Amino acid sequence: MRLLLVDDDEALMEMLAERLIKQRYAVDIANNGEIAQEFLDLFTYDLIVLDMLLPDIDGITFCKTCRQKHISCPILMLTAKDDSKDKVRALDAGADDYVVKPFDFEELCARIRALLRRDGQDATSTLKWGELSIAPDTFEVLYGNHQLHMTPKEYALLELFVRHPNRVFSLDAIIDNLWAFEDPPSGDAVRTHIKGVRQKLKAGGAPKNFIETVYGLGYRLKALEPTALTEAKTPVPASELPTQADMEAAIAKAWEVHQDTMQERLTVLEAAVAALDIGQLSPELQHAGRSQAHKLAGSLGCFGFAEGSRLARKLEQLLQLDVPLDNEQVFQMTSLVEGLRQNLANGGSQQAVSTAMASTPQIILLGAGAEFSQALMSFGTASGLRIVAVCDLTQAESKIREHPSDGIVIWLPPPRAARAMDLLERLGKKIGEKPLLVISDVVDFRQRLIWVQQGVDRILPRSTSPQQVIQDLKQLLQDDPTASKVMIVDDDIQVLDFLKTILSPWGFQLTTLSDPTQLLQTLETVQPHLLVLDVEMPEVNGLDLCQVLRADDRWQQLPILFLTVHEDIPTKQDAFKVGADDFISKSVMVTDLPMKIKSRLQHMQARE
Repeated sequence: MRLLLVDDDEALMEMLAERLIKQRYAVDIANNGEIAQEFLDLFTYDLIVLDMLLPDIDGITFCKTCRQKHISCPILMLTAKDDSKDKVRALDAGADDYVVKPFDFEELCARIRALLRRDGQDATSTLKWGELSIAPDTFEVLYGNHQLHMTPKEYALLELFVRHPNRVFSLDAIIDNLWAFEDPPSGDAVRTHIKGVRQKLKAGGAPKNFIETVYGLGYRLKALEPTALTEAKTPVPASELPTQADMEAAIAKAWEVHQDTMQERLTVLEAAVAALDIGQLSPELQHAGRSQAHKLAGSLGCFGFAEGSRLARKLEQLLQLDVPLDNEQVFQMTSLVEGLRQNLANGGSQQAVSTAMASTPQIILLGAGAEFSQALMSFGTASGLRIVAVCDLTQAESKIREHPSDGIVIWLPPPRAARAMDLLERLGKKIGEKPLLVISDVVDFRQRLIWVQQGVDRILPRSTSPQQVIQDLKQLLQDDPTASKVMIVDDDIQVLDFLKTILSPWGFQLTTLSDPTQLLQTLETVQPHLLVLDVEMPEVNGLDLCQVLRADDRWQQLPILFLTVHEDIPTKQDAFKVGADDFISKSVMVTDLPMKIKSRLQHMQARE
């Protein structure tokens, strides 16, 4: 935790700072109000110790200024004045405590600890997170019954995380909180401290990822497992979970809501073509027509109007021409608009339903009996997974070729276990990093070791309920969805609504933004793990946004995917030049986008 001492008695402050540093605090010293204000502009402090009389300003005025600037950390007033009126003035100005000089160092440190507890996690003397306990008074760290011996900086680092368990700390934020202004370490040094804390926690029985890496952002404490387990044990009615019928209804409803907008966009194009036909196409109408054609190309593709999307894209290209169009081009535009109207009249949302369902995660279940298979299929459908059951293990490989899967579950009773080794090895190679679960009561250690070496991710007993199997599958598919926050920026509301529909079964936490000018502010609030950008948007270009983010230390490592109707090579090259991680056409986004997002998040995890 970081403290600021504001007092012109340098000798006294040096002695106090030395005491506080021994208690694992980072301490900065300012000998007047101007320097103190400069520190406050640079850093966030957990507590301020403030003298009543400073060379350039009195402490009461400085305290009031801090509160007016919404600096909310505790302020302890330190002064030689012991008059009760001065105490009242200080407390009314916003001070939290008042200590009179001369003071006892131990008492002052105890008051500081008390103020930090009051402003921190809770009002108790012990900080807790799961089985981890920290005693700020004695600097003892316990995990369960195991005492962990931490270096001063390791202790300070752990206390910082426990006092703010839901906050993600970047390397810069950790340095700002734990090191004095005059002695900042390198990023590698901070990583070394984090590694040391993780090793000591693991040795004491904590999970390996007790302090987890939030990709591209920093570090934080992992959410407590008991809460997740309690929620997992609570039965969730199937009616509350997304089913295939729910998805079909959602897409159909989305089309019903937005089809009038599509017609309005088509009307603008018809007006542009009519004006062009009589030689009265204004620049404003041409711009409006080009904008509506661009949006139609993207949104129609989402709803299954593949041909309509192609026609709109051609119209956009023609309307981009600055030179006057010749008669042949005018005739071509008229034909394109007529074809677009017919395509909309013929409908296309059902194709979108089929395509979206094809993007739902598919799991192949091998070797299970009819009763278990039926139950798993039912719970899978309720949870947004499609289960394909294959009873005969000899048909496994052919079925996997017929039905490309996102994961495999194999039911292996003891008689089949030995014969399944070759099959597991072949399946492990075929599915790569995708989840592979085995349900078996085999307890032989060597047998289980071979399975794990062949790529098996989980071995579950045959008593495991279908609900639990689905929970394990979703956990493996989503790679901890609570940490997978995806933000999408597109000026087309229809596209954003459709993306919510097709991405919801994958468990991502979605944030959509239709106003790209609000991107930086929203990024600060959401702190996403992956960003999806459209290329062409009003007011600001997606390529320019990407360029700005790559120049910002906070977002240099943020994965950025471009999702656009533009499929030309120059646009793709421009995207990668400004720092894009991937480029996806809206025409194939239903099938490609979920897997691209998942793959990119897995890649980031592997790098960490």
